[in-house]
Amino acid sequence: MANSTCKDTDQGCLCSNQAFQMEAAGCITKSCTVKESLIATNSSQTSCGAPVRDNSRGAFVQAIALAIISALFVLQRFSAKIFWGARIWLDDWFILLSYLTCFINMFFMVCGTIPHGLGRDIWTLFPADITTFGIYLYAGGFAYMATLPLLKLSLLFFYLRIFPTQSVRRVLLGTVILNAVSGIAFCLAFGFQCQPVSYFWNQWDGEHQGHCANSNAIVWGHAAVGIAIDIWMLIVPLSQLKALNLDWKKKVGVGIMFCVGTFVTIKILRTPVKLPRQGA
Repeated sequence: MANSTCKDTDQGCLCSNQAFQMEAAGCITKSCTVKESLIATNSSQTSCGAPVRDNSRGAFVQAIALAIISALFVLQRFSAKIFWGARIWLDDWFILLSYLTCFINMFFMVCGTIPHGLGRDIWTLFPADITTFGIYLYAGGFAYMATLPLLKLSLLFFYLRIFPTQSVRRVLLGTVILNAVSGIAFCLAFGFQCQPVSYFWNQWDGEHQGHCANSNAIVWGHAAVGIAIDIWMLIVPLSQLKALNLDWKKKVGVGIMFCVGTFVTIKILRTPVKLPRQGA
């Protein structure tokens, strides 16, 4: 208050004075615990009549829409195979597995992170909600990490089914192994990034002992490796188009199909899991 141009009784001036608000926030951060800081921020925002932000409905609608649309595509795939008497192979089972892990992620989002604060300001939440949010975020992030390699395995097994050349099959099998190993490695890295594991969702309050690896390194490393594998998975089938017994128009169509599938996966990889930052 000593450095403020506002009178201590002029709430309107204090609320609109950005310099005072920044100084007060710094003072609260230095002098209070995390929980006390959140209470003070909530009290300040409420007394100043700040709008209460809640974007949870949008996240809920997106999650439900994604789960339903994905389910319809998977159902259509299996229904068509059964109707035409086609063999259900590994690429089909892995697309089903990738949907199940994606559904689990959406479930944790709809039933966990959204009810416990996703889309709302953290200072409006109860401490128990923040901790529970972290638990569901951890579970959903693990499912997310598992979904991507399963999705790529589905594409790889599809390529193995349509490309009979032995040399290409060896390359594809090597890619299957690389994808599986990297997927398991990143799942383990994500799952055990904090010691103890519970520190992942308890670290926010500053009252627990533990340490975490650099979460950003895990996320961006996962994305970089995934995109590199995707580009390689695009090069392999495109290199075989010339040998296919198709006219050039159909070859272009097949090439576009491969590109669309790969770029959709890359788009998913560019949406990193939001991890709690160390020291939060």
